Amino acid sequence: MITLPLCTNKAPLYKQIYEWLKAEIQSKNYKPQDKIPSKRKLSEHLCVSINTIDTAYSQLIDEGYIVAIPKKGYFVCDIDEYHRINITLHETTQPREGKSNLKIDFSPSDIDHSAFPYKTWRNLFKSCFDEYDHSILKRTMAQGDMNLRRELVDFLHSSRGVNCDERQIVIGAGTESSLRTLSLVLSNNTAIALENPVYRKAYKTFEHMGHTILPIPIDDKGIEIKPLKDLANVAVYVTPSHQFPLGVSMPIGRRVELLNFANKMDGRFIIEDDYDSEFRYIRKPLPSLQSIDQNGRVIYVGTFSTSIAPSIRISYMVLPIALLKNYDKIYSEFGSEVSILEQRIVAKFIAEGNYEKHLNKMRKLYKDKRGHLIKELSIFGDDIKIVGESAGNHLLIKLTTKNSEKDMCKFAAEYGVKVYPISDYFIGAMLKKYENTFLLGYGALNKTEISEGVKLLYDAWN
Repeated sequence: MITLPLCTNKAPLYKQIYEWLKAEIQSKNYKPQDKIPSKRKLSEHLCVSINTIDTAYSQLIDEGYIVAIPKKGYFVCDIDEYHRINITLHETTQPREGKSNLKIDFSPSDIDHSAFPYKTWRNLFKSCFDEYDHSILKRTMAQGDMNLRRELVDFLHSSRGVNCDERQIVIGAGTESSLRTLSLVLSNNTAIALENPVYRKAYKTFEHMGHTILPIPIDDKGIEIKPLKDLANVAVYVTPSHQFPLGVSMPIGRRVELLNFANKMDGRFIIEDDYDSEFRYIRKPLPSLQSIDQNGRVIYVGTFSTSIAPSIRISYMVLPIALLKNYDKIYSEFGSEVSILEQRIVAKFIAEGNYEKHLNKMRKLYKDKRGHLIKELSIFGDDIKIVGESAGNHLLIKLTTKNSEKDMCKFAAEYGVKVYPISDYFIGAMLKKYENTFLLGYGALNKTEISEGVKLLYDAWN
């Protein structure tokens, strides 16, 4: 019988009884097939109601610890012994908690938080969150909300020359999500040729999905075509409008060469990641590679993370007609990974012209910041060379120094500045010509912070 001093425990009586009996069964004090006291007998012994005992026993029955046999009573179930494994916790690469002296972070992936259209977004949320529209509570088809897909058809055609209809558009939860979806559509038998250096998350996504990775060098016109010529069953991942991280733009001649490569053999595709094509400051944005593709070889991928905010985890992918059958076969029973409410908000943001207004505002803002950063970097004189085109929200600098890249990062960190070495974006060894080349992002920094960051870098590197 239970001898636990129940009155000292603040938990409900039924729970105390349940916990005691469970512990007795787990410790094998009650063995399999043993009979436990009847509800009436235990209620009399503990001076509690039968209802209290019944609640405790019902919980034990629901969890499979005991079983009730009519006209016989309650018996302990036969439960395998749980074997505990001692797990050694290994040290991770996550930064340890503690005081950081970071003052300026030249992150190439962040945005200007103060310029986000908070008021407009709040109003759009209110207008889209309609209690009479029950569709916002339902699961959305895998390809995403039709409202957003229709808006993207018109927007992408007018801004990037993309030719498609809503059937070809797939909404994803960020670029990596879109690339994972694409990986399954292509199958892991498809090799992925990547620009080298490359957007590292794309590289890791395809690698984790089991694809053979083929790093391809880049020259001043973008990805080289010659190393591709003998490849079959391959998808070539490129960022032609503003190569990440080198910042070069692919001219029309190289684009046609790449398309011709894809056209010569079935099973060849081009993945065009148009991640920040909206931000070009001297000339108009270049037309997309997809806009000149006449044979359905280009898979177009874009995102709102750079143009609106990283937390808006919405990306979009335009699949060639030839791949739609594969997509439907795999995803026809799935739902969208993205909240229907967020999709409706973005759709309305585009439809009402607010997205275009926001882009115009951000172009002007980032162009101004870029100019300010270049002006401040003049303090280095001939020791710094600025690489890449006037686009995006980061620039590339090459530093003339006898110190190693590792040392330069360390010196910068000691002065509270974080910079991003280009070596992190290479697959394999970095080419010698890129030594001491760094990405400096200016999206999230104001002019005062940019000036302070450059001054700190000058002190750290001199």
